[in-house]
Amino acid sequence: MVSIASKVPTRRGPRLREMRRGGKRTLTAYLFLAPALILFLVFVLRPTLGLFGLSLFEWNGVSPTREFVGFDNYGRLFEDRLFWKALGNNLLFVLLLVTFNLVVGLITASALARATRGRLIYQLIFFLPVVQASIVTALVWEWIYQPGGLINSFLKTIGLGAFTKGWLGDPNTALPALALAAAWSGFGLAVVLFLAGIQGIDRSLYDAAKVDGANVRQTFFAVTIPQLRPVITVVLLLEMIGAFQAFDIIWATTRGGPVNSTEVLATYMFKRGFTEGQYGYGAAIAVTFMVIVLVAAVISIILRERGED
Repeated sequence: MVSIASKVPTRRGPRLREMRRGGKRTLTAYLFLAPALILFLVFVLRPTLGLFGLSLFEWNGVSPTREFVGFDNYGRLFEDRLFWKALGNNLLFVLLLVTFNLVVGLITASALARATRGRLIYQLIFFLPVVQASIVTALVWEWIYQPGGLINSFLKTIGLGAFTKGWLGDPNTALPALALAAAWSGFGLAVVLFLAGIQGIDRSLYDAAKVDGANVRQTFFAVTIPQLRPVITVVLLLEMIGAFQAFDIIWATTRGGPVNSTEVLATYMFKRGFTEGQYGYGAAIAVTFMVIVLVAAVISIILRERGED
């Protein structure tokens, strides 16, 4: 009995020490996370809650008092035709931009992966628009789309002068034209991420496909695409969020015109809130906008997790 009792502390001792070490490691992890958590609370969560609170009031931005209206501002959204027009334009803008950068970016990255010379130079050329100021991008593309700009000059040169037009002045072409300009800004990032993913694929998979007699197209769809699913999801998420947040390039070129054909949620929110002084309604648009982007991001993450499983 004595020998058994004497062994009990020796068994508990290592467990207690291990528990203490685990507690110290947990505390250390929380200490490292604390600065990021504090920044998140101060610069993300607090402004978001303040924005939601503002959406429950009617305020012109000047008056010392605010009129509490509850969820009336959100009710107005359902009756606001311009809001639904802006939402539809935003979804089309996202679809055009994301499709272009995913498809063309993946094809370009696959071509660069096969290149033996100048790969780094091409990467730098494609990536330059990513680090370029958005206002500069807007000015460049505004010049390209002008009646006497690069596109119309090219069309005249090849004998297609009948198709020239003011691309940003036509409601039918303004939004696709701006989507192409915005896609150009994020195209380089998609190419670099896809190229990094392709270079990380096990070469033995390509060798096995070659042994099986697969051609380039079959190898691309049977090996490259499945192996790049996590990267495709990341690119999709980044491009989608960037497209939803597009404001600078639209505001600097068309300001939502002509005839609201390029009006998106970001520009409509800005007009309602800062231009017209309807801060409560503008905040309601912003909160709704944020929820839409958040839901889209969560769906993309869920699809990524399922793809990895």
